[in-house]
Amino acid sequence: MAKEKIKFTNILDTEMFGNEREQYYFDIKKAANQKHYLRITNRRQGHDAIYKRTQIILFEDDLAFFVEAITMLLGRHASGNLGISC
Repeated sequence: MAKEKIKFTNILDTEMFGNEREQYYFDIKKAANQKHYLRITNRRQGHDAIYKRTQIILFEDDLAFFVEAITMLLGRHASGNLGISC
């Protein structure tokens, strides 16, 4: 049986990190309405050797808010000010 080639036609750019048991993928994709969105995927191998996948999708209009929120959160973490928001 021939191995099928997977098509990634709507992925515009991607980054990945991880190891053999767990990977994270950050994909910029194009929706049917031609707008861009970010898809973050976690792929993790369970104890039963079956991979489980979790995804979050952030639409183009929300990306600036997401970047601001994660920047603020990680800034508080780096400065030791966890729990002090707003």
